[in-house]
Amino acid sequence: MAMPFQKPKGTQDFYPEDLQIREKIFNILRKTAINYNFKEVESPAFENLDLLTKKEGEEITSQIFNLEKKGDESFGLRFDLTVPAARMFIEKQKELPKPVKWFYISRMWRYEKPQAGRLREFYQTSCEIFGSSKPEADAEIINLATGCLISLGLAKKDFIVKLNNRKLLEGLLLDIVSKDKIPEVMRLIDKRSKLSPEAFDSELKKTNLDPKKINNLLTLELDEIKPKNKLAEEGLGELKSVMRLTSPECTRFDLSTARGLAYYSGTVFEIFDAKSNFRALAGGGRYDQLIELLGGQPTPATGFAMGYATLNLFLQEKGLLPQISMEPEFYIGVVDEQSIEKAIAIANKLRINSVVEMDLMQRNIGNQLKYANAIKAKKVIVVGPDEIKSGNITIKDMKTGKEVKKRISDL
Repeated sequence: MAMPFQKPKGTQDFYPEDLQIREKIFNILRKTAINYNFKEVESPAFENLDLLTKKEGEEITSQIFNLEKKGDESFGLRFDLTVPAARMFIEKQKELPKPVKWFYISRMWRYEKPQAGRLREFYQTSCEIFGSSKPEADAEIINLATGCLISLGLAKKDFIVKLNNRKLLEGLLLDIVSKDKIPEVMRLIDKRSKLSPEAFDSELKKTNLDPKKINNLLTLELDEIKPKNKLAEEGLGELKSVMRLTSPECTRFDLSTARGLAYYSGTVFEIFDAKSNFRALAGGGRYDQLIELLGGQPTPATGFAMGYATLNLFLQEKGLLPQISMEPEFYIGVVDEQSIEKAIAIANKLRINSVVEMDLMQRNIGNQLKYANAIKAKKVIVVGPDEIKSGNITIKDMKTGKEVKKRISDL
């Protein structure tokens, strides 16, 4: 016997219960974003390959799902939502009042090794602000990200916002490494939390860097930093301005927060559960050069993304997954073939306001009632010749056993 087909590695099936939980979470995140006056947008699942590979770094470029080339067109599945949102913004850049505040809740794809909380096809909530270079915009993004978590029932003590500034980090690195090595060092620092200390030091040595100097730098506290160049000084100023506008209860300075995508340019952050049991719940930052890079007028921008897979695992651990109800309000049992038309008419009336199930398999009434119990129907109505003749039905509450008679015409 042939093996049954299985879903592709790194993807997730959503059965009815899973999908209802997911949609409840999405609706909570959607309402929170709307309360911050962000407007929802959507874009195609695939984009021109030239757009996706413009400036994402070698690692992300290798993870793009390329579609088969048709004629002279080359497309790839989107790997994040910021780049498509940037393209959309550029198309209407001149006519949009600034700042523009948009959010997505959608799926994307990356070809990489699947792990807990990291899939090849995954869902994210992504929020972007185009048009403001001020710390208020960065703070708005961070406060929205934390607001999303709080709206799901989490407390500020349950998570940590690790905050940094790439200008500050790059400026400090220039004091100990050559400029040409900065991109490679930043890439390694971004991976630091996923590597053992020994593996991190080994990777640094491969690029002829001194692990001791790098590690000493990354352990600096905010009040210990003394900038020696303009880049570091500018980054430190930006960072302090943003931190002043965010909650000190959950925000922590962390110089090792670098963010992997090549388009980040200033303030960056990642949100983790307080016990560090999971991958990052969310991450984002400022990307002031991206709009110009993609052909738009120079525009400051900042944003964040929150992945569903890790968020779901964390909410499950905390016992905060939304409560769902899959039980139909009514089950309509059909006594015989002659009663089917009337049973359908009753079901159609009730379905205007209620979830209704009825027999679709011509089972006897005993087996129908067993099925009603199996699907946990709240109330049962039996329709047969007696009910049709009298014009009355009996509605039985399956939990209490209480029965109520009602005229069919009054439904």
